[in-house]
Amino acid sequence: MDSQLFMKIEPHSMENEILYRMREAIVSGKIEPGAHLNETDIAKQMAVSRIPVRESLRKLEQEGLIVRLPNKGCFVITFSEQDINEVFSLRASLESMAYQWAIPKMGTQDVQKLKDLIEQQEQAIRNEDYDELARLDMHFHEYICIKANHSRLLKAWYEQHAQCQMLLNLRFRHLAEYTPETVPIDHHRILKAIENNDPQIAIDLTYEISERVSKDCNETLKSIQAARTAAQ
Repeated sequence: MDSQLFMKIEPHSMENEILYRMREAIVSGKIEPGAHLNETDIAKQMAVSRIPVRESLRKLEQEGLIVRLPNKGCFVITFSEQDINEVFSLRASLESMAYQWAIPKMGTQDVQKLKDLIEQQEQAIRNEDYDELARLDMHFHEYICIKANHSRLLKAWYEQHAQCQMLLNLRFRHLAEYTPETVPIDHHRILKAIENNDPQIAIDLTYEISERVSKDCNETLKSIQAARTAAQ
């Protein structure tokens, strides 16, 4: 972990700010899988006590972003091939259900909102801002899940959101063969299905995309592990 990754923060809203900054550092890929999170070092960098840092680590553990090993401390989660397959298969199932519930309710304004998000994704690619691209990618799917108006579905989607975005960010940063233009291309295809009021086409696309993304993320983790082994 970088020696000065976390900046000093002010006392107001301290607990939420600590949690936000730690989550963002992990999800964005600034701290990579397997990295040790030293409670004392983080507290010192942020100029806060260890108590709110400890509480944030506990919440991040509940979100599935870190693991706590007995007598060793907290570490950013590392993903196995099985983990990655589970994350994206679950996401595909949830989003497929969201299409079934959302598409019949979506109108012109919703289509325009999704078009705007795709345009923002294309701008992020031109800017080579892949953190922003990952955020906009997830926001596209979040919008559809919200439009489904299914509270339990949305809750389940949010519960796997952090791990999914973490994996997407790692892919953007480390997979040399990855072409970011696939994000808006895929979303244009989904948007066409929405405009045609065809949930089944959107569902079929979701499983197709999920399989590809899962494969990409597995390749990414192999690439990171190979680089670490070569550096030793």
